Amino acid sequence: MALMAFGAALCAASDSTMDRSTLKGLKAVKVIVDTPAPEVEREGVSSEGLRITVENKLRDAGITIDHDVNEFLGLNISSARPPRKTLISKGPVSLVINLGFYQIVLLNRDKTTKTITETWGDQRVAPTAPKAIDRTVSDAVDDLVNEFITAYRSVNPKQ
Repeated sequence: MALMAFGAALCAASDSTMDRSTLKGLKAVKVIVDTPAPEVEREGVSSEGLRITVENKLRDAGITIDHDVNEFLGLNISSARPPRKTLISKGPVSLVINLGFYQIVLLNRDKTTKTITETWGDQRVAPTAPKAIDRTVSDAVDDLVNEFITAYRSVNPKQ
C-alpha cells in the first residue's frame, strides 16, 4: 500500500496541540514506508529496513504495533538532485523526510463521507553528501519518530 506521495508541502498537519489531540486514545499503529528515491536506495536505505527500525523504536516506547489497524504512521523520503549530465550532479543531495500519522476521518457535514488524512506530521529537509545519505536519513528518521513518541505520550501518558 503506497502512500501516494505525501504532498508534504500541502499538508496542514503538524505537531501542534490540536494535532496531538488526534492521537488521544490510540491503541495501536501500523507503519508504512514508501519506497525511497532511487539515489537514497542506492546508498543502502530500504523501505523494509526503515519500517523495522521505526516499529522497533515504537515498541521500545511502549506503543503497540498492529498490522491490521487502519491508522498508520507513514514515512516518505524524497530527494532533489541536479541531472546526472551536469558537473554539479556529484554534489550535495537535498532530502525531504516526512513522517505523518494518518487516520480515517468523517466529514462533520456528512457523516457518511470518510477519508484518510494526515492528522499529525512533521518533516526534515536535509542537504547531504551522497555518501552520507544513509546516516542523514537515519538521524532524521530517529528524530521524527522521537517527536511522534513525545506527541503520542503527551496525550496518552503511560498508566
